[in-house]
Amino acid sequence: MTKEKIANRQLLYILYMMRTTLIVATLPVLSSADAAQDAWLAALLTFFGTAGIAFLVAGLGTRFPEQSLVQYSQELLGPWLGKIPALVVLWALLTIAATDTRIYGEMLVTSFLTETPLPFIIGTMVIISAIGAREGIEVLGRLADVFFPLFVFILAISLLLPLPEFRTLNLEPVLARGLGPVLQATITPVAVGAQLLVLTILLPNLTSPRLATRTALWAMAGAGFTLLVTTLITVGVLGPDFVSRSFFPFYTMTRAIEISEYLQRVEAAIIFAWGFGVFVGIAVILYSGARGLAQLLGLADYRPLVFPMAVIQGTFALHAYEDIFQVLTFFRPGNIGPYILGWFLLGLIPPWLAYLVRQLSFGFRQRR
Repeated sequence: MTKEKIANRQLLYILYMMRTTLIVATLPVLSSADAAQDAWLAALLTFFGTAGIAFLVAGLGTRFPEQSLVQYSQELLGPWLGKIPALVVLWALLTIAATDTRIYGEMLVTSFLTETPLPFIIGTMVIISAIGAREGIEVLGRLADVFFPLFVFILAISLLLPLPEFRTLNLEPVLARGLGPVLQATITPVAVGAQLLVLTILLPNLTSPRLATRTALWAMAGAGFTLLVTTLITVGVLGPDFVSRSFFPFYTMTRAIEISEYLQRVEAAIIFAWGFGVFVGIAVILYSGARGLAQLLGLADYRPLVFPMAVIQGTFALHAYEDIFQVLTFFRPGNIGPYILGWFLLGLIPPWLAYLVRQLSFGFRQRR
């Protein structure tokens, strides 16, 4: 199988856009529902959880820089048991891609393209992303180079323009309900860090695979800072009560922006910026899933698998959730926390344990 290469910088851009697109679109409301005006504290604590996920996901891969998890899990656990972590990770990637697709589709239908059928929007997104995935990770890396500055610029403008309406009273009192709700509110944004599972497949494609953990940490730090600022400004402008009742509070805030009498509807730029992030994220996940499945099946090329997997992903996105309420229910801490934990327990912990046992036994033999 041809091994394409991307720079670690490009991976950083990809991970940042993947994570920021989802958390900016939806997570302020999910955090505020539990933490109210202290949602910004939950956003601040989220980085430490995602940093742990980055070490867990990339740490073992850096010890096998030329192999994906599909390959080194079979080396560590054997040809049969080693397939279980690979299948768990591939299922996780499918779920993440389908959920991201559904969230963006719901946002378009709910807030922007109210007369457009949801299946049409999701189908269009999946087809475009599948075309990108077939082009390969090098093309997606170059697209990330192009999209990233525009993505950050639009996001920064949309955060700066509402500042005149910011009210510090909306952030008071601090920790009025104690630390418990804040800690509970961190569960969902930390769980969304499961997007980092793409590293289990992409790590061998990096020009410097041994620096993958550092790259992931920088991406999570940038995304964590963005979540912190977004939550502060959104709650400060709209208030915790309104934010907790809104599906997409950040989008609602940007709808009120009017630069002048002749320049309005700034939220359209936000939609396009999110579209860039969603496209890159879904295409990268599709690429990773198809490449991982090809390795699992012993195929020489991943490309024939891209469109069948895209069809499955689109179908999953349409039928896994009945409506936006069910999507948000899935993201409740009590639902998403155990579900994502199962991915890590079955997909990452067994290879880690096998690696540690192998290292300990090797060290014991050396001492003898």
